[in-house]
Amino acid sequence: MRNYLFLIVIVFLAGSCVKVGPNYTNFSDISPIAELLTGGPAVNLAYIATQSTPTDYTIEVNLASPNAATGPMPITLAIDTADFNEMNDSLGDIYTLLPDSIYTVGNWTVTIPTGQHLASLHVEVNSSMLNSSVQYVLPLKIIKATGLTISGNFGNGYWQMIAANPYVGLYQSVGYKRDVGVVTVINQQKYLYFADPNPALGLGYVGSNTVIGQAGDDVTYIDYGIAMDLTVDPVSDTVAVTSDPNQGARGKIPLFNNGPCVYDPVNKTFTLNYAYVNAYGNTDTLYEVLTWIPLPQ
Repeated sequence: MRNYLFLIVIVFLAGSCVKVGPNYTNFSDISPIAELLTGGPAVNLAYIATQSTPTDYTIEVNLASPNAATGPMPITLAIDTADFNEMNDSLGDIYTLLPDSIYTVGNWTVTIPTGQHLASLHVEVNSSMLNSSVQYVLPLKIIKATGLTISGNFGNGYWQMIAANPYVGLYQSVGYKRDVGVVTVINQQKYLYFADPNPALGLGYVGSNTVIGQAGDDVTYIDYGIAMDLTVDPVSDTVAVTSDPNQGARGKIPLFNNGPCVYDPVNKTFTLNYAYVNAYGNTDTLYEVLTWIPLPQ
């Protein structure tokens, strides 16, 4: 009898710790958390497209919760000099606080819409004022999030603002891939990332006119993992298409130009004709037109 009684007590105590259902554990009592999506102690590398007008760089604020926002959730951010100074002191003061003359923030309060998890803080950065010899950092923290708990680990963060090139950004890609007569339509968004030539990073990029993007369509990327480097000749605006040495399959399947590849600086558009030899020995040919998408204001 004692053994049965002891077992009943254990079951009662265990069952009183959390709410349980037939197939899940209910964490509904845990408060939703406001955080910076890429916040934390690591310094983010924020590559800013170089252009005559300010570049709109976005930093995402996240609702860390299994449920989306049940109503508009305003969250307010601010410059975090205290944590920045402490972090910078520990590293020998290698960073410099980004001067407010280089950027503007139209509204320090962002609102996560109903049914969503994310909202964007828009930072307008004057790329012409960024100095490659100075490591400028924008430190941010969440200071107000009514009804939410501000994350202790990701409630603040650091973004190093680095001048990139004019080609960085979000593009709409339209085109096709032809594989032994089978034509696959390409119609998707692609982000072109800066290929940082800083030798300290050891990535092997040369010059400052290369961007990295997904090659082909999603099937091509999933099957072969090919990332493409687009290197623009700023004099002729011609583009060399090659496999990226660090991303995806690390250049195991080489990409090569297969017709005119050019960049239109007025309309911010890449027109690409390129190809690769697939695993079956057949040449897949690709045609893409990538048109720059301005970020929402």
